[in-house]
Amino acid sequence: MNSIILTPKKITRLLFGEQVKWTMWFLSFMFVIYIVVVSLVSGPHSSFVDLASFSNGSSAIYMLVIGILTTTVFFPYYMQQGATRKNFFLGTMLASALLAITITVIIILLSFILQFAAGWAGWNIHTQEVDFTSSFSAFIYTFISFVISHLIYFLIGWVIGLTFYRAGWLYGMLSIAFGIICLGITGILLEITHISFFTQQINLPIFVSVPLSLVLIVILFVINHRLIKDVTVKI
Repeated sequence: MNSIILTPKKITRLLFGEQVKWTMWFLSFMFVIYIVVVSLVSGPHSSFVDLASFSNGSSAIYMLVIGILTTTVFFPYYMQQGATRKNFFLGTMLASALLAITITVIIILLSFILQFAAGWAGWNIHTQEVDFTSSFSAFIYTFISFVISHLIYFLIGWVIGLTFYRAGWLYGMLSIAFGIICLGITGILLEITHISFFTQQINLPIFVSVPLSLVLIVILFVINHRLIKDVTVKI
């Protein structure tokens, strides 16, 4: 391989393909665990949360870890293969968006299937995150919120990984604090995140929360671009 072959499109395809393999393993284990748990605790007189609610926290943390590994695992490898920093950044940017969409689609699809199978299996699943009987607009908002949330977690992990790689432990610890702040801001904007600066949920209208979340995503992309554009590659 060389820098001519490793175009952003090529890196996107290779990186996304590898990340999807990891994601399928992760989702498979999570799905099996959910089936076992819901089979044990759900019944006529008790209920259990839907798969989307059950997996939201673990899938977000998974995206955070993937973001960190993007620097520690994939960045040195592709640099050694002759990729440019710019091409790697663009490829990772596209792959991260595709991964956030893919993991959201799979989780919601599995939740959809399980809600229909619940009656046959005798499970009492309590819908919290994804209500397929509600309005279409509510479903679209949930889908968009999941994608945005997963992408933000990935980008925060990418910032943390790049900061540790570029500047060492001191600034790396500061990047973790920065990530917590970003997650707190996301908790204000979206209802499905796990860190909030307030004890009560602030319900912002969709025409406010979604654009502001997209602004945060752009800011995180800009930060990652600044961190990676002249970083010294450690061989």
